[in-house]
Amino acid sequence: MRFAVQPAAMDGAETVLNALDAILLRVEDDIHELELLQADELEASAWYQLSRADRRKLLEQIAEASLHRTPRARGPHLRRVEVGDAASAAQARSIAHAPLLVLLENDVSDGALVEAALRIFAEPTTIELCFGKPSKIEPPAFRMESRGGNGELKKRLTACISEAAARGRPPRLVVVTDSDGEWPGEVKKDPQAIRDQCAAEGIPCPHLNKRTAENYIPDAVWNAWAAVPGRTNAVPAVHALLRLSPDQRDHVRMLDSGKSPWDKDKPDAAALFQSVSAADEAVLREAHLKGTGTSMRILALRDHSAALTPIDLRTRDQHGDLLNLVRQIEDEL
Repeated sequence: MRFAVQPAAMDGAETVLNALDAILLRVEDDIHELELLQADELEASAWYQLSRADRRKLLEQIAEASLHRTPRARGPHLRRVEVGDAASAAQARSIAHAPLLVLLENDVSDGALVEAALRIFAEPTTIELCFGKPSKIEPPAFRMESRGGNGELKKRLTACISEAAARGRPPRLVVVTDSDGEWPGEVKKDPQAIRDQCAAEGIPCPHLNKRTAENYIPDAVWNAWAAVPGRTNAVPAVHALLRLSPDQRDHVRMLDSGKSPWDKDKPDAAALFQSVSAADEAVLREAHLKGTGTSMRILALRDHSAALTPIDLRTRDQHGDLLNLVRQIEDEL
């Protein structure tokens, strides 16, 4: 986030100057950026005159940077909040101390996917904000949170909107939900309701159009996971999975062993998977490629991160869902 301070705020009342000091603390922690409008007026301002020597030095550095600022086309620090009076200063202070909250269905599975996408596709500044020192400060620059499933996610989304309104600021949210779709273009009722609510509230909700987070795991990571000693029995299922077409990989069910990996009673699903051999279908039927707890397969994105490369993830993310997700998070930071 970038806070643009007008001269009127730098000569404001004590409450305004206190708010500016609170924002500057977050700038010192490398969480936000500050821009001084008409920076040449800084030294004559009350804010500068009342600041201690080390704070003055920081303000001078910010003023110099403000005079040579290059316009940004993308984040982080793309969002601009202008501070000019008591009301905008109070709101800016609240915004500055609100982490960017990424709401997920499951902060383990979806969280692992979001983290992997950020580490692969994001700018270094973004990675530092999300996982470096600014993420360890209280309140942190960035946080992922889950309430367990679409129903709880929708409740938490509504609560976050209400909480932000009560604090007199817009919500700082990005919402992530799978489509749960069984074929290309299908979005189940619950995730669609969340997307619709986000659209109505102006909250970023980048669409993950594959069925689940596990459907984004690239070949190299599956192969690295299956190569671990003791997983010999899983190798046939991984090979059968990797023989599917890209669209089939996007929508195959990985959750339950003993169930068909697609619903043959639904014509669109049956048509999508009609080319899969009976042998591969049988292997996938008995597989449990989602896993549970600490054995969730999505955690291979962390456990085998050395096998994860930009080209592998782009190949599996052939429609650019994850890259779009990363860009939207960056633009909100």
